Amino acid sequence: MPVRVSVAVSRRAECGEGPVWDPRRKAVHWVDILGGQMLVTDFASGATRVTAYPEMVGAVAPRADGGIVAAVTSGFVGLDADGAIDRRADILPDGIRMNDAKTDPAGRYWAGSCEMGFAEGRGGLWRLDVNWEPLLLLAGLTLPNGMGWSPDGSIFYLVETQARQILRFDFDPETSTIASEASVLVDADVFPEGLPDGLAVDAGGHLWVASYGGSAVHEFSPEGVLLRSVPVPTLQTTSCNFVGPGLDELWVTSAASQIDPADDGGAGSIFRVEGLGAVGLPTPAFRG
Repeated sequence: MPVRVSVAVSRRAECGEGPVWDPRRKAVHWVDILGGQMLVTDFASGATRVTAYPEMVGAVAPRADGGIVAAVTSGFVGLDADGAIDRRADILPDGIRMNDAKTDPAGRYWAGSCEMGFAEGRGGLWRLDVNWEPLLLLAGLTLPNGMGWSPDGSIFYLVETQARQILRFDFDPETSTIASEASVLVDADVFPEGLPDGLAVDAGGHLWVASYGGSAVHEFSPEGVLLRSVPVPTLQTTSCNFVGPGLDELWVTSAASQIDPADDGGAGSIFRVEGLGAVGLPTPAFRG
């Protein structure tokens, strides 16, 4: 089957990010970071519901008991099934915000923080435990971004966007603990155009990475070898994830910020990539 790319959700999101499949709702959660919006798109109909939020929203994920958890400017916030805020952890100082985030195999929520202007060394990696206790696990980062785990949970991957690197860590999936120093899986010379952004891991252990400014999604082997690049017809591809009942469609978010609609009419939309021959991993719900 040839690879096919089409528009799944037509929208002018300033910075669309973080698609995640919700099997209970048969829908895709995603965000517009700069627009302060949490969005959920019904997979069958394409209808999208928008919840406005008074801060930037880096990412969202379903909660096991209903509702969503979100990584926002001030830290973390929980919304119940009716959309009312029922939990929050305001932990970040002025000038710092949460960016991308994802639930780990044990149902804990991980998020990267960064300085508003991406100042070097001002970012960190956080874990939100199921009791809503946040813990800073790594400091001194700049723009921690896409993250994911190997199929057996023994490896954790993290994109450092400004350095144009994908980092690899040993990981204990039972305790949600990083068990090694970082090693560089993919270095900057592999990204001659664009910046590595959001990341997804498929059931075969391959990494799929959106290239911001590169109009593509790249597939890497678990050893960090670039296997192929899939062109996406918009400049600022931001993140990707496998969605749908079979987890066999790769949905790619994008950003319209500072893009002239006359130059890039699809900027800010979500693009659907079919025919990749890959199947994604389920994303656990946050247990908090």
